Amino acid sequence: MLKRLGHRVRILEKHVGSPKSQMAGIALGAHVKDFLERFDRLDQPFALKSECLQYIDSQARTKTFFVTPRAMTSWDAFFYRLRASFDGLRSSYYPEPPQSDAEDGTAAYDSGKQVTDLLLRDGRVAVEFDDLDTGESGKAEADLVLGADGPASVVHHKFLSASTVQRSYSGYVVWRGVIPEMDVSEGTRKCFQENVTYLLLQGEHAIVYLIPGENGSLRPGERLLNFAWYSNHSPSALTDIMTDQDGHEHNATVSIRDDVWKKQCLHGNEVFTAPYREVTSKIAHPFVQKITDYSSPRAAFLDGKVLLVGDALTLFRPHIAFSTNQAAFDCLQTERYLNGEIELSAWETEVLQFGHLHWLRSVWWGESYQRGRFYSLPAAFWYWLAVARHMFHGRWIGPQ
Repeated sequence: MLKRLGHRVRILEKHVGSPKSQMAGIALGAHVKDFLERFDRLDQPFALKSECLQYIDSQARTKTFFVTPRAMTSWDAFFYRLRASFDGLRSSYYPEPPQSDAEDGTAAYDSGKQVTDLLLRDGRVAVEFDDLDTGESGKAEADLVLGADGPASVVHHKFLSASTVQRSYSGYVVWRGVIPEMDVSEGTRKCFQENVTYLLLQGEHAIVYLIPGENGSLRPGERLLNFAWYSNHSPSALTDIMTDQDGHEHNATVSIRDDVWKKQCLHGNEVFTAPYREVTSKIAHPFVQKITDYSSPRAAFLDGKVLLVGDALTLFRPHIAFSTNQAAFDCLQTERYLNGEIELSAWETEVLQFGHLHWLRSVWWGESYQRGRFYSLPAAFWYWLAVARHMFHGRWIGPQ
């Protein structure tokens, strides 16, 4: 967006080199589609359609429980599409990036740069960083800095109190993995061939859906089955789950040790229906993610020269498939702010309220799936109270 508006844009990315393949599934909501219609210059499709949410009963029969059309893609396919349009990165996903227009600004994507400080100097933001390739320190100046570096954002630690930046553990984790669709039987493929499919159990649930395959292929037979299994665990159990094969404990995501995965699969064999048992038995590289909550009380700092957006602003639980949509919404609101359509205070109100509302919705859905409808009533109350407040003030920014 910033490049399309004629700005000089530089991204400082902490990860060294090309990012590790995520191969996780993401949903493209209404705001993502608005963003792509305006700023994307690639024509080829990169998402699969899902018409509803369905579940598998004890007899392995699929039944619809919520009609909600979705476009599903993978993290990799979306990342390389954005990079192709941003800085012309050639990849196996998009070997021919689109050409920039004469009115476009410039774009640079610098990997291996860990931001360490943000300071206001002579009306501009001085960005200090460490070069993780060379070990040297560097500096850059900007008129505007966007903190889009996730829930552990350096902006949190710079401008917010220690108690404010702490994420809280939700009480459950998600076990993830992908497998080629042709690695499972025809019967299992039929169960998962069209829609997002749930298996709802006591204190846990699992979902499976199709995402693009290698190099973004959408062809039947070349796609991937994306698997996510949510299960409740006490804080004391996390140490073993989040410790890797080298004995290092991770805070958010970790590749699962063989003994931990074997134990979890044994439990799955007891509670899963046949299609889910087959999927878990075929996952070669599982990983686990701790589900946490975070919602920043502020979005603008240094008189609006530093802004928080996306997961760095509010961390949704995955159940509403809305994190990418939040990033797109924040982007479009930032465009309005830069174009002078809204003041800084209005921008901050918009992104904070949008983030808080949908964070409440994600908590409600998560509590309902993991603890049952009765125990999710408090979360439902807070969500619908927020909805009522938004509608009373004439500002409905609900599900998109």
